[in-house]
Amino acid sequence: MKAAWKSDIGKVRNNNEDSVLVDPLRGIFLLADGMGGASGGEVASRLAVDTAYDFLRDRVGDANQASLPKLLVEALAAAHSAVYRGGINNPSLEGMGTTLEIVVIKGRKAHLCHLGDSRVYLMRNEDVRQITTDDNLAAFLVNEKHIPPEKVPPYARHMLTQAVGSSETLIPDLHAIELQAGDIVIICSDGLTGALADEDIAAIIRNSRDDLDAAATDLIREANVRGGFDNISAVLVDAGASSSSGRSEKIVALPEIPL
Repeated sequence: MKAAWKSDIGKVRNNNEDSVLVDPLRGIFLLADGMGGASGGEVASRLAVDTAYDFLRDRVGDANQASLPKLLVEALAAAHSAVYRGGINNPSLEGMGTTLEIVVIKGRKAHLCHLGDSRVYLMRNEDVRQITTDDNLAAFLVNEKHIPPEKVPPYARHMLTQAVGSSETLIPDLHAIELQAGDIVIICSDGLTGALADEDIAAIIRNSRDDLDAAATDLIREANVRGGFDNISAVLVDAGASSSSGRSEKIVALPEIPL
């Protein structure tokens, strides 16, 4: 499958707390956006993607479609434990945490395990659709308290309700997407979505659809043009799947992951 990925420090931050780990051969795609004092965010995000990848690398090949959701949750749990232990063992990193997007593409399906406010989108034909739900106060106010989006205070978008390594219990968001030929899976940090609206992301990818590397570069460049107020990361994947029904399934009865 074809894939391209870019990560940039942006125009304001002193270090890049985003981490990306991509293995197109095995169909594993990971992105994390860390948080924490000093170098905590950078350490947390790298530890999360490395641990999740180490867990998945030798297991994905033997997994079938039915067992993949459980496998992704176990990878998230391993990352959660590793980040938490890292903070406990090093006082300067105490309280560090991270978002984590785990995407495994196998056959005609993309399996997603999401936690935090990074996002996964599906681009089909000319439009993009957000698959994941943000784990932040803004999404909680809109979805649970039914507050109109325009009345949600801006700071609420930056307050996570769940984070790998720092929350006592995690409830991951799981999805399985049946892919169609030409679909592009987009995985990104909030440095991209905070700068570009969904329609902007779609327009940039449409302009370079046959060159994913150029599309990823253009996404990062445009986010920086609009301020670059955060680290910016994007992964674009064209799975090259055969045509299918295109059904998107949200997996319910999610397991809780305690520390």
